[in-house]
Amino acid sequence: MKKIILNILLLTAYSSVLLAETILSLGEREITNIDYMPSNEIQDTIHIEQDPTPFTKAIELMSADEQLAYDQMYNEKFFAPWTQSSVELSKGEKTWQFKYAKEKTYRSNGQRIPKTWYNREINNSNFKMSDTINTPAITLKHTNLRLYPSTRGIYYDPKRTGEGFPFDYSQNSSVHMNTPIMLSHYSLDQLWVYAQTSFASGWLKVEDIAFVNSAFQEQFQNGDYAITVKDNLNLSDDNGKISLVKMGSIFPIDPTTKKYLMAKKDDKGFAKIEKITVNDVDIIAHKPIKFNEYNLAYISKQLVGEPYGWGGKEKCRDCSALTRDFFSPFGIYLPRNSRQQASSGAEFMSLKGLKSAEKKQTIVNYAKPFRSMLFVPGHITLYLGEQKGEPIILHNYWGVRLNDGSKKVMGRAIISTTTPGSELEEVKKRSMLINTLTGIVNF
Repeated sequence: MKKIILNILLLTAYSSVLLAETILSLGEREITNIDYMPSNEIQDTIHIEQDPTPFTKAIELMSADEQLAYDQMYNEKFFAPWTQSSVELSKGEKTWQFKYAKEKTYRSNGQRIPKTWYNREINNSNFKMSDTINTPAITLKHTNLRLYPSTRGIYYDPKRTGEGFPFDYSQNSSVHMNTPIMLSHYSLDQLWVYAQTSFASGWLKVEDIAFVNSAFQEQFQNGDYAITVKDNLNLSDDNGKISLVKMGSIFPIDPTTKKYLMAKKDDKGFAKIEKITVNDVDIIAHKPIKFNEYNLAYISKQLVGEPYGWGGKEKCRDCSALTRDFFSPFGIYLPRNSRQQASSGAEFMSLKGLKSAEKKQTIVNYAKPFRSMLFVPGHITLYLGEQKGEPIILHNYWGVRLNDGSKKVMGRAIISTTTPGSELEEVKKRSMLINTLTGIVNF
């Protein structure tokens, strides 16, 4: 009898292991304060259909060879941190954020941040121990790259236009799961680790990363990758939700089983390979996906209407995160901020010195639908095409500048002309996008 019971227990345990699954499925981003920001309408958002699909009919197709060349470059840059021997930043590049300690800064509720907090966090940053880890690692979930080893936000005066929530200046960037990183050192409290990704650097929670060894790297960096093409997915296992997964997240493909791979942490802090199950169609695809009408519409439609999330605040996007995540499924790598993105294309055409009418005509003549970005220092947009002679763009846009210095807040991704808010009597004409645009970035 004991032998029978033991066999039953062993069989049950074995069955549990077989049934244990990590599943990537349709999900939903949690509602936060970012969803209750002002979201005004202007003439563009009312009269222009907020659907990029019609513009896909005018695209210039990208050849398979062209895409593969871009994709190879993408993979090299994505995995670059694993080729480094240390975090490749100067002391000034690591500590520039300490400047906020000398300025008047606030919490989101308007409370002044005392100097004592900065002193504590600068000490906690522990930069005297820089480059003492020098170990490659990987992110285990969608996480945040912070300028200080703290979740506390840093804001300028919330009473001023364009400041306060969501402009948290300690939020350097969000980071997708499965992102290769290089580690520098721990914070003094050991809760954070300073890391460099291929596109930005800052503090990550220790619980959100795992070390990687050469065996893991070889299995993970196998040259065959899939990318999520549906936004706000749910990754879960028998213990519940692991992470929200944003569109543009990379998953290697196992050469034998063709299952998608992710990193999980073992009891020694090292990453181990986990295979995931996907039961839903059209949420993940082999990278790069074809640059065609259907895919362009499918990807871009998901970006419209998302709340403006500075640096990926609250798992949303700002202007450069929108362009970055739009191009990723097509195998085109973009760096983190708009200035860097402006110098990342195959061609840059200057718009400086042109009058607004000349700029519009140049954009319509030379920008390529879904293959061009329009740049102004501090902001970048995706060019969709033209409508009645007007350039039409998709961008995550905070708001229209008014004559009194305030803004009529959009606070989300919109489709607009290059003169959003032009119908408003109080709009500041000189600050309208068409008057500030400096270049076209073509791929």
